[in-house]
Amino acid sequence: MTTFLQTEYRDSGAGKLMAYIGREGDTPVHDRAGRLISNKQKERFVEKSERHQFERHMIISPENGNDLSNDEIGKETRRTMEQFTKNRPTVTYAYSVHRDTEHPHAHVAMTGEKTDLYMDRGDVENVRETANERMVERERYKHRRQEKERANERDSREREQELEDELEIERGR
Repeated sequence: MTTFLQTEYRDSGAGKLMAYIGREGDTPVHDRAGRLISNKQKERFVEKSERHQFERHMIISPENGNDLSNDEIGKETRRTMEQFTKNRPTVTYAYSVHRDTEHPHAHVAMTGEKTDLYMDRGDVENVRETANERMVERERYKHRRQEKERANERDSREREQELEDELEIERGR
């Protein structure tokens, strides 16, 4: 399993991008803490993007997106973006989770100085790998842990049954 990542940038403000990721107000848009952002916050985001005259749009689509809730996709998108923005002080981002295609995905709108939003192939691959580890590998680990817990429960029940059977045999003597 892998995570699909697409990114593009424009030398412009992010007004149209914010409208798109929020589906013209029909889809919640969140900030870096996962809180819903208000119209006033959206306006400030767009104003910042107009000052910088630069925006970046990123789409993160985990292959196992149908197994994840919107909250899980959002949480792991934030963690992925925390990693990307760690040494990029001017970057501000907002995101929204969409389920309008076969694969659920997060749209991330970013603005900041062009140098902080620059991504070469290595940066793109690093973000893809981070998102994959956060969403796909985390889910695999969770499933393996659940399977192990179920196996332990089965073993416990079987052992209890064996002990009960032994006790019945003892009583029957």
